Amino acid sequence: MSSSTYIGRALVLAAAACVVLAACGSGGHARPTPAPPATNALAQWPCLAGTGATPLTIAGTPALTAAALGSGSRAVVFVNESDQDLCSWLAYAKTLTGYRVVLYDYAGTPQGDAARVGGYLRAHGVTAVGFVGASQGAKAAIMAAAASHPQAVVSLSAEAALQGTPIAPYAARLTAPALFVTATGDEYGAATSTPGFEKADAGQGQAAGRRAGDGARHRPAGPAGDRPGRHPVPRPLRPVNTGE
Repeated sequence: MSSSTYIGRALVLAAAACVVLAACGSGGHARPTPAPPATNALAQWPCLAGTGATPLTIAGTPALTAAALGSGSRAVVFVNESDQDLCSWLAYAKTLTGYRVVLYDYAGTPQGDAARVGGYLRAHGVTAVGFVGASQGAKAAIMAAAASHPQAVVSLSAEAALQGTPIAPYAARLTAPALFVTATGDEYGAATSTPGFEKADAGQGQAAGRRAGDGARHRPAGPAGDRPGRHPVPRPLRPVNTGE
């Protein structure tokens, strides 16, 4: 089975398990309603054509445009890797029926944008929010979640720092159920940092760490220190040994 299939399964299981089972079960399931075709506000992302995505215009400097698929009072927000756009999540986003799924590209700082999206959803009728982020997006999700207190956080291959800011102190402030996933031997440091995030979050009793075996290699890191390329999440998943 290809690594992309593993990635897809891991993301779907992580998002569904963390958001549905651990956090977002209250209030019943809202039935999704068909959405109109993507408007001109989303024309910059050809991948959204025919998906029925609707634009969300989120105020700030600069303003941020997000794409929403589905509807309801429970939302899953996908937060990008440093060199990926929202299209990289689309295949997985389509599997999360029964949720409002939000995709976006960075307009400001990664953590600030994630917090803005979560705040917008709360202000517009969403009662449960889950963040799913990869690499830079995972770090941004952890930082945003420490302040905005969503109902779930899924971190895929988060390294120790975002643009020089350590992530572990933010992991220690999480109040939501959190799932930390990485690959064994991750050459950018996620295999080392993930057990640290789990330990930092242990005081809340919410963290679950997982390490994937035989991870695929990444392309070389960019100048900002955040890895480019897709996160490796092949199987089998097994508990992290935090005593390593």
